[in-house]
Amino acid sequence: MEPHVAVADITWLTPDGTLAIGRELFPEFDAMAARGIHVQSELVHVAIQPREYVATGLQALREACIELGIPKAFVAFVETVVPPPAVGLRYGFQGAYTTDFPDIIWIFANWTRQDELRRVVRHEAAHLAFARTHSAEESAGHSGPSEEFALRFEHAEPAG
Repeated sequence: MEPHVAVADITWLTPDGTLAIGRELFPEFDAMAARGIHVQSELVHVAIQPREYVATGLQALREACIELGIPKAFVAFVETVVPPPAVGLRYGFQGAYTTDFPDIIWIFANWTRQDELRRVVRHEAAHLAFARTHSAEESAGHSGPSEEFALRFEHAEPAG
């Protein structure tokens, strides 16, 4: 099976080009900020990435889709409106998946270096695959069976 993978067009989601990432669902952000750690900003917008970065992400997504039997998946490259600091402590997401957009994985490009991209894409693709066969409740969050499946797949040696 050759999956259909592409960069997601998310421009229709918001008239001003920014989206909120729903950080309020993760109380650890407030705890980290209270400790003086830079936490990821709530707002993101579409990230325009170099061709090599996009190609790496799409290739990793294609390979993960083949391994996981996913027929169609899209990757949305976004970046936080407030960029992370170049040095110092920081806390935030590199990628995300939400059942609200069942065929899209999200990559926070200004939080994910190109050398980390394959691992992050594999992790989020595994969440997408899990959600295809489980309920939204079972697939939500950063703990439980979906996260355990994603961590195993992320760290597994890619097939082929």
